[in-house]
Amino acid sequence: MDRASVFGTDGWGFESLRARLLHPAARECIVAVEESLASDANATPDAASDATPDAASDAALAKAVERLSDLYTTDRGRLAHEQADAVHLAAKREYFLASDAPKVALALDECAARSEAFARIATLDRVRVVDFGAGVGATSVGFLAWLAGARAARGVTAPARVELHAVELGVPAARAYESAVRVAANAAGVTAAVTVDARDFRAAPPPPCDLILCQTAINELLVGERHAAATVELVAGWALHAPLLVIEPALRTTTRALMALRDDALSRGGLHVVAPCLHQARCPMLAREGDWCHEARRIEPSPRVARIDRIVGRRDERALFAFLAMAPGAAAAPAAEQLVRLVTDTLGSRGKTERLVCRSDGELRLMRLLDRETTDSNRAFLDAERGAVLAIDPMPPNDRISPVATVGTQPIG
Repeated sequence: MDRASVFGTDGWGFESLRARLLHPAARECIVAVEESLASDANATPDAASDATPDAASDAALAKAVERLSDLYTTDRGRLAHEQADAVHLAAKREYFLASDAPKVALALDECAARSEAFARIATLDRVRVVDFGAGVGATSVGFLAWLAGARAARGVTAPARVELHAVELGVPAARAYESAVRVAANAAGVTAAVTVDARDFRAAPPPPCDLILCQTAINELLVGERHAAATVELVAGWALHAPLLVIEPALRTTTRALMALRDDALSRGGLHVVAPCLHQARCPMLAREGDWCHEARRIEPSPRVARIDRIVGRRDERALFAFLAMAPGAAAAPAAEQLVRLVTDTLGSRGKTERLVCRSDGELRLMRLLDRETTDSNRAFLDAERGAVLAIDPMPPNDRISPVATVGTQPIG
């Protein structure tokens, strides 16, 4: 198995542990949706709460959340049979929506810092978004939350219209989707036009749009531990059509499949990787079976998510996910400076500190800084959090950072 539950990570995975908060406007948007859904569950029972009369209670919700977590991790063979159950729909609406939405906002922050194709979205007066496998709305809510924060951070005050085209086969989930995104749009201060297309997203070519999103849906197409050629063609076609963000569970199997899909999509040409990678070369982590590159971002959870986390015994406040962002066309010319991404915490050994890095030339290297050669100018190699992007000048040919080297952090969102 990959992990005992979505609330903890076992095995040797590469995690970004950047301790940061969402923009206040983004968090307020997610909390508003959470409060609205909790109020609806208490006041007007729907199909989900009919099946669980006390679904609004934290104890009942925690039990449903734990079972759905097991389905996504240790009992994936039953996922297709159980996940549409009304009890699980309640868990998705009342917990996972607010838990998963921040992942979209965090990933889009990084994409916007790295790519004009993503950054421009926050400045548009009319934004067209396609959400494949939309579920109960976590992905679109996450986008609206990001949009609210990004526009506030940029001082954009002009009214915006967001056209959301959701593709979701399940009718109950589609119904929940529309109610959630309308609350989020109101909290984000935008006008929303919502279209829900009730069909399999594999049979739904995207209309003209500015952004395509897909969260926790591609993994359900896995054939063993790899994606079929048809899935690669599908995702590559999306990335040729518009900027694309795919988010998957932070499991070894699903993440390594996404990493391999990345390589296969790139080989088809006409698109480039925006994030998390610093390069367009083949993924160096696929060479060793036990490695997978995923995120573990520390965030401030919404109030009810925090309460449920305490009941189920979640050990820390992290958003766990893997993501891949791509866009049409060729990548921008690489920066003159050599960049590295820290993919481990500090690995202390006698007299030195080592860290595994993924470099912008596509190499995975173990770099080191001797204790006696640590200076104010290169200390960032020690102090930067896992997942940070660093510029090192000069880049050492032998992976030993010089006492005269300058190490600086790069913005990633």
